[in-house]
Amino acid sequence: MLSQLQKNFDLLYRIQQDRVSYRELIEFLFGETPPADHNFLRYDYAPFIVKVVRYGRDEGSAPVFSVIIPTYNRRDLLMQTLGAIFQQKGISRQDFEVIVVDNGSRDGTEEAIADFARHTEGTEIICAQLNKNYGADLARNVGVLQSRGRFFAFTDDDCLVPEDWLSEFKEELEGDPEIAGVGGFKKPKSTRERLDIYHRFLMWGHFHDPHIRTKDGSGLNRCGLTANVCYRRDVFEKLGGFNLYFKRIGFQEFKTRAHKSGIKLLYEPKMVEHFAYFNFGAHVLKLFPQSVNRYLLHKLYPDVWPNPSFLYFLKRAVRDIRSVFTSGAKPPLFSKSFADIVGFSFLSVITNFFLWFGKYWVVAFG
Repeated sequence: MLSQLQKNFDLLYRIQQDRVSYRELIEFLFGETPPADHNFLRYDYAPFIVKVVRYGRDEGSAPVFSVIIPTYNRRDLLMQTLGAIFQQKGISRQDFEVIVVDNGSRDGTEEAIADFARHTEGTEIICAQLNKNYGADLARNVGVLQSRGRFFAFTDDDCLVPEDWLSEFKEELEGDPEIAGVGGFKKPKSTRERLDIYHRFLMWGHFHDPHIRTKDGSGLNRCGLTANVCYRRDVFEKLGGFNLYFKRIGFQEFKTRAHKSGIKLLYEPKMVEHFAYFNFGAHVLKLFPQSVNRYLLHKLYPDVWPNPSFLYFLKRAVRDIRSVFTSGAKPPLFSKSFADIVGFSFLSVITNFFLWFGKYWVVAFG
């Protein structure tokens, strides 16, 4: 035990000095060596899969889209997500399949999917059951490996997509062979009577600048959020899928990989509705894996992602607080009331502190 503690603290010291490699971190955190070629679609997922159940039509011609949704203990929200997908206009149900990858839910998700499928015609629904929660990006890769579509459309189990979601993806991708993917963003919608301050604070940071249609291969392109994005199958497979070691912001790693490959993406500022309700504990807990993932991004792409040091996040917290005081009201996210100014300033400090500190806690205590 003392030997393990010594290893932990040695690694913590080297993280603080920024003298640890991506490979060392993965071997420490996951007990395995990451693939050198960054191809996560060649990974052996079989030990994680309990079963794969297919509902609906027999296999025939491949559909245009594979809609892939990871889920974990959100049965009721997932049913709303599926309901929105099956309300699509401008595209037939034969043109898409739906793949739900269940990360070991214990809330009756499996039974709810089966019941939904029994009352739905024209589209194949595939449910892949995993034996525990491995994270959304690993689940997405499992979904990709079960798919047959030409395009991969990704959303989350707490989102409602608009009725022209798939038809617009199809129009953009078939109309412009230059782009490898197209995506939008999400707007908050509370599961309670009003948006909580944590949800408002997180979304407020994403809407400082206007969302405009953008087509390029730069890292500043907003396209890539896995709640609302679609990729060509051949390009996605060539890039190797999502990095399964990322538990929170894996879309940023994939997007950076795409950018470095010279691939062009289209950001179309069309929104899906995102249902959520955070309390203080849930907000903070989300920051720990994000802290680790930000450091992994820095080790993989130091020319793109700066060292997430204490000084980096201190400067970011000061910048965020300055924005709280200088920006105008943005209802319903930020009313610029006294309560919002104080609350958002406090959350700027807390959020940036845990984005810095979280990686040390995870390495020290798991």
